Amino acid sequence: MKLDSENEWGYYVDTETFQISNIEEDIPDGSLVIIKEKEYIEDISRTVIQTTYGIVNKDEFRPMNKRDISSLMSEACARYILTSDTFPPKVKIEKDLKEDKPAQLAFILSNYDMFHLKISSKMLEGKNPYELISEMVKHDTARMTLKDKEEIWLIEYAKSSRSKCRSCSSKIEKDTVRVGEPYYYEDHLNYRWHHEKCVFWKTIDKNQVTGIDELEEDDRKRISGFMK
Repeated sequence: MKLDSENEWGYYVDTETFQISNIEEDIPDGSLVIIKEKEYIEDISRTVIQTTYGIVNKDEFRPMNKRDISSLMSEACARYILTSDTFPPKVKIEKDLKEDKPAQLAFILSNYDMFHLKISSKMLEGKNPYELISEMVKHDTARMTLKDKEEIWLIEYAKSSRSKCRSCSSKIEKDTVRVGEPYYYEDHLNYRWHHEKCVFWKTIDKNQVTGIDELEEDDRKRISGFMK
């Protein structure tokens, strides 16, 4: 599979292993594919990022909506749990478990690409989701529950020109404002950096941001104006 232009980039998720890889020519059948594309909107004089989801079927990309993708990943997650007796990477418990109800989980690739999963008893070959997952959580609570870690974004001035924006892939110049999207790797907090204009601010509350008070007045007012 090849991307159509230099403005496109993306990655895919192997639905058997939940491993994430950059898009290459050969993508395993059944993989979830996320394609990002930069598009300049003249009306607002801004570049926005459009996202397309889909799967690869017989070496062809088939677009799908997020609801259908969530159903597909729910089935994949259930298979992974039955095989490995643990959660796949980047899957967390989204809501408290309830007896005789499907487990509600979240597959979180980024703050923009999150899929809501429902794991039923049927998917787990008749096993009770509440009992099975409750037992799993006893051994690995910190990694499995969504509410264990705060999603706090970091705003600061770039310390060098080495970092690249994860939205548009362009360099973030030294001493300009950069916005850090939080993620955890092996339980350690890290950040994916973005240009301020590449962030979809409507999804971020002021209470989810730190560092803004350290900015110079003009930058602080501008960034504050982006947030709800």
